[in-house]
Amino acid sequence: MLSADYQYRGTDAVSHSGGVAGEFGRSRIGAELIYQTPDRAVDLEWYKYANRFGGAIAGTDRSYGDTTDVMVTGFRQWDWNQKYAVQLIYALEFAAEEGVSLGSAHRWGLGAATRWRPDAETDVALGVLLEDRFESSILPIPYVKAVWRPCKYGEVELRATGLQNGIIVRGFLTEDHATTIDLTVAYETLSFALTDGSYGSRAVAIGEVPIRFGVTQFLEKSGTWFVRGSAEWVAFARH
Repeated sequence: MLSADYQYRGTDAVSHSGGVAGEFGRSRIGAELIYQTPDRAVDLEWYKYANRFGGAIAGTDRSYGDTTDVMVTGFRQWDWNQKYAVQLIYALEFAAEEGVSLGSAHRWGLGAATRWRPDAETDVALGVLLEDRFESSILPIPYVKAVWRPCKYGEVELRATGLQNGIIVRGFLTEDHATTIDLTVAYETLSFALTDGSYGSRAVAIGEVPIRFGVTQFLEKSGTWFVRGSAEWVAFARH
């Protein structure tokens, strides 16, 4: 699957613990390429973020410029039987502000999970992922991905993977799943290496809680071409 997207976020008031205040907004362009078979998947993502700071915070060391994020994630699965499997999970990310070499701003994740499929409606993967973090020690984080399909017109997905942690509810308006609506409530994270400040190297970790509503529509019966639109409200954000 190959997709390209654009996202625009309106400006919101922000404040820093040191008393500096201003406005922050962001837009994003990106592309994603996914290769998947029943026992493996590779996901390549590229995003370019344009960060807009205004007010007193603009131009200070509490603001930052445009950033680029390139990430490869995936898994390899070995089936024990029809119900149980084990997975190797991996991730490699290059993320940095303009002016910082992507090659010097990398981090990684590596872990394993057990997958349990007791029936056609339930799919659960549980594991642990070791995550390298900018300017900090390696951290073990839980990996949870569970999908429940109560009927042919809906499914509920729970994710706790570090990058995205939350619930996605999908509804299929047609029997062939040509039209899908979804609601996401999640805690999502982004991290970037920043240009050196007067006190040494820096990084920013962004945590946000978006409430997102989306619609995906396939354009023909072969399921090749599709369009997707979404709108979100960020209930909480911290940099």
